[in-house]
Amino acid sequence: MKNKRTIKNLVLGSSGYVGSAFTRFLEAKGEKVIPFDIKRSEKEDARFAKLPLKDVDRVYFIAWDVGGAKYLFGDKSQLIRQLEWNLKLLENVMPQLEKSEVPFFFLSSQYAEEYGTPYGSTKRLGEIWTRLLPNGVWARQWNVFGVLEEIDDRTKVISDFIHQAISTGVIKMMTNGKEERQFVHIEDSMRAYHKMISEEIKGGIYDITSGRWTSILEVADTIAKLTGAKVIPGTKNGASHKDMPSHDLVPGWKAEVSLEAGIKQMIDAYHDRMRVRAISPLSSS
Repeated sequence: MKNKRTIKNLVLGSSGYVGSAFTRFLEAKGEKVIPFDIKRSEKEDARFAKLPLKDVDRVYFIAWDVGGAKYLFGDKSQLIRQLEWNLKLLENVMPQLEKSEVPFFFLSSQYAEEYGTPYGSTKRLGEIWTRLLPNGVWARQWNVFGVLEEIDDRTKVISDFIHQAISTGVIKMMTNGKEERQFVHIEDSMRAYHKMISEEIKGGIYDITSGRWTSILEVADTIAKLTGAKVIPGTKNGASHKDMPSHDLVPGWKAEVSLEAGIKQMIDAYHDRMRVRAISPLSSS
């Protein structure tokens, strides 16, 4: 019996929050991955680079300037940079995907419903462009969590709270926490990406989400319960997205990892990282 050929994937944004985890996910399935990310090399800046599409079976378009919670309180220059960056990504990547005819998955966002933001507006343009091409599929990612990040101005709220809780014993919130979000674990999300392109799912707007609304204060309280930290809410009102329309889930898929279970995994990962650093030769130098 002839062996089935191994699938070769090009992952645009392979070093990012989602892309790095997704690269490992594909490799664990026995698939080959060509990583491509500006963090690896300036030659892999997808705004300008020629993509290595030869002999590639699938492309996952994950690369994006996503901003972060702290962008919400930044100046307009950050938002203009985000808009310019993502437009250049689309203008360079999409024509190459069209010409290659390689099947691809475009990772969109629930914020594509927000026409007034650079992030949401450019994601919506990506959806439109994908729909116009015969070789593309797409789905909307809601608030993904599950990977513990280092702290910077793009850090997602759950990672930020965990770092604060364990390192200081206090979670100082930027807002009063009344705003609500739907969270979905990265392991569940990655299954959805793979399913979308494997089954060539088209014909609708599909969400990748748990479907459960959770306040940011509830997230902080959950982390506090698991770490013994104290929560200090802020005074600002956070942006409310509860009126954002939801759509059908990816057909045949549903989220399985609960918010509390996923947060506990992240806390365990934090402690594991601290133990590794504690025994590293560099820590005693």
